[in-house]
Formats: sequence, structure tokens, C-alpha cells
Amino acid sequence: MELSHFSGHFPKGHPMKQTKAFALSIVLVIISFLVSVIAAAFFADFIGVWKKPVMGAVAAFCVVITGYTSAPLPNHKQAAALIWLIVGAISAWFLSGDSYYPEDYEHAYQLTQFPLIATYFSGLLALCLCMVWHNKRTKYNNEDQDKK
Repeated sequence: MELSHFSGHFPKGHPMKQTKAFALSIVLVIISFLVSVIAAAFFADFIGVWKKPVMGAVAAFCVVITGYTSAPLPNHKQAAALIWLIVGAISAWFLSGDSYYPEDYEHAYQLTQFPLIATYFSGLLALCLCMVWHNKRTKYNNEDQDKK
């Protein structure tokens, strides 16, 4: 067998092509997480609000949406969004640590779960949007097929 046979030109649907697409999806989600956290931190600092809940909420939303949109197989997009929500929720639990209200708040220096709750709520909102988006897209595609 020639070496050129293994040059990376796989037919559509080939498991190796799907593996590469899945790996690319993971990389895109990680990049989305990093960029969104940094951008949210700058934005929160610029407008003068508490950074931690903004960073978590924006990151959760971006991770779930990116996981959905970058999923390699159309019939696995909803599952990908759910998986990224779960991975993000577990990661947020470990990354959040103890959160205390900032010194300029009424309950300054008191322990709070608000940043984690904001992160979870934003991720769930993104998941709901993905499900609605998927159902509308599927319905539209089915109606389009029926007309043909």
C-alpha cells in the first residue's frame, strides 16, 4: 500500500474525519472559554461591576453556544451542548473557590454563591437557546424536505 493512501483524504463520514472534527470542536470551546473570560473581565472592570459573576456567566454562555455550533455531527449538537454545560458546571465548581462580596457592597466580605449561581443560570439559558434553535432549524429543514 502506498503512503499517499494515508495522506488525510478521508471520505465524508469516515471515523478519522469525525475524530478530527471533534478535536477541533474541543479546541474551539477552550479558545472560546479563554477569550470570553478575558473579554468579560475587561468589560466588567470598564463598567465598574463585580468581575467574578460576569466572567462566569459570559464564559458559561460562550462555552455552551460554541460547543453546540462546533459539534461535528448535526444530530449530536444538542448532546454536545449538554455535555459542555455539565463539563463547564463541574469546572466552575472547582474554579470558583470561595466567593465573597466586594468591599463596596452592602454585605461586604460575606461568603456568597452568587457568582456560581450566575454561571449556572447563564449556562442553562444558553442550553435552552440551543434547544430552541435546534428545534426551529430541524422543523424548518423538515418542512423544506416536504416541499421537495
